[in-house]
Amino acid sequence: KKGQGISRFVDMKRCPECRRDYYDDTLLYCLDDGNALLEGPAMSEPPASAGGQFDDGPATAILPAVDPAQIRTAILSDAGQQGSAKSIAVLPFAHLSSDPDDEYFCDGLAEELLNALARIDGLKVAARTSAFSFKGKNANISEIGKALNVNTVLEGSVRKSGNRLRITVQLVNAADGYHLWSERYDREMKDIFEVQDEITLAVVEVLKVKLLGALAPIEPPTRDTAAYELYLKGRSLLYQRGLSIAEAIDCFKQAVALDAEYAQAWAGLADGYTTFGYSGYKRATEVMPLALEAARKSLELDPDLAEGHNAFACATMLYDLDYDLAEREFLRALELNPNYLQARAWYALFLLQWISARNAEAHEEILQMLEADPLSGYANVIACFSCVSSGRISEAVEYGRLGVELDPKSYLALWSYSAALSSDKQYEEAVTVAERALAISGRHSWALMTLASTYAAWDKPDKAIAVFRELEARSMREYIQPGMLTAAAAAVGEFDRAIEFAQKGIDDRDPLLVMLARTWPDYDYIRTDSRFLEIVSQLGLPGWQTTSE
Repeated sequence: KKGQGISRFVDMKRCPECRRDYYDDTLLYCLDDGNALLEGPAMSEPPASAGGQFDDGPATAILPAVDPAQIRTAILSDAGQQGSAKSIAVLPFAHLSSDPDDEYFCDGLAEELLNALARIDGLKVAARTSAFSFKGKNANISEIGKALNVNTVLEGSVRKSGNRLRITVQLVNAADGYHLWSERYDREMKDIFEVQDEITLAVVEVLKVKLLGALAPIEPPTRDTAAYELYLKGRSLLYQRGLSIAEAIDCFKQAVALDAEYAQAWAGLADGYTTFGYSGYKRATEVMPLALEAARKSLELDPDLAEGHNAFACATMLYDLDYDLAEREFLRALELNPNYLQARAWYALFLLQWISARNAEAHEEILQMLEADPLSGYANVIACFSCVSSGRISEAVEYGRLGVELDPKSYLALWSYSAALSSDKQYEEAVTVAERALAISGRHSWALMTLASTYAAWDKPDKAIAVFRELEARSMREYIQPGMLTAAAAAVGEFDRAIEFAQKGIDDRDPLLVMLARTWPDYDYIRTDSRFLEIVSQLGLPGWQTTSE
């Protein structure tokens, strides 16, 4: 039936004898053996038998007896449908295996198909985070199409048993829920890249996308399926940020140990180390050189890998402070893959480090990111961060609210929203949101820094001092980023201590000073201090001298 939620494919009929599937509601009897058809959902896959084998059944579900040419003509010519005629969203694949740890593989497979389709000229592909925002929600296919502004939706399921896979996929017309194509693949893990090829080519054929040339097959990023699984798991963990970063790094390290020529895994490892460094879990001097090394290795193996160029740009910007090289690398990443939103987000943050002349460029990058990925919590968080930094406070509050709504468990979303509320003088709400961030992060120093400056602006000096003392005491037991201590000390009026912390931040090469010193409101208490300006001028931020005059 049309427009079913993504938690199931579609009601169908199945022959109880030969197990042939039918999507034509008008059929009552099997065309092969005449048995009465039974109704049942297409996602009700038979369980795997002992030994990791699946019960036999038809490899392909049978579509109604409609001319495929009519289907293709309808999808490409119906002017009343939403979105571009050549547009698609790839939803996260349903996880049907008994092992909950296999869920990352389902998400990773869908993401790899999304990335393959995104390389096709003339085909608009909804961004990953917006498409994946429907995961676990009983949303109607038509609603999904409208929300993502696409005409077609690719959904599927994965059942994994040992080394065996059963992948079921189908392409749905978002306007009316009509199923355009369906296929089932029973394979072994070693065939995973060939399956991706087959699915991509089949979708392109149905959509009749006019290519500039023949569609090249997906080049397998590695021949080692165990390394591939580790890479997918690492990326999934890295998306979560927070304490899962360490586990993500371990997955990437295992992946490159299995296949030392796996360029994507080296780029993932670089991103993991960089994220660990700027999040303050380790000193930058310990992990950022490792990030640069991994990024260079990735590019050595594949000079045309967008992920590698973006990873190298981030590490170069935050640690080597080579801003000209970083910009070239960001632009190269976007040239290779304009749909790589991580690169667009970081390029926008990069542009914010210049004098205000480049704020407009940064804002344009943010708007492009939001247009491509409107339902991404991360995209809205980056937009909030950007607007706080550039003084667009009312916009920052709205983006922050949306970021938290879309990703309520994100520490990054809660922290940036708290900063936006504080800048808007909504101090009580800012404190509430900051406390939520602290509750899910083990009292991470970023939220404590913002909490101290919020209490100071709210004229609650005793509470501001209490927060600073907590940060100060923790810094005696564990690593706390000097950049955080700088802002918190200034908020309570301890300017000499703040200067000491700022100098230590330069000595430690704290990446947060690069990101925050010029524009973040928590530094307003000390930004006019000539000693502070002299210290952070060592960062070589473009236009800093102009700012300090």
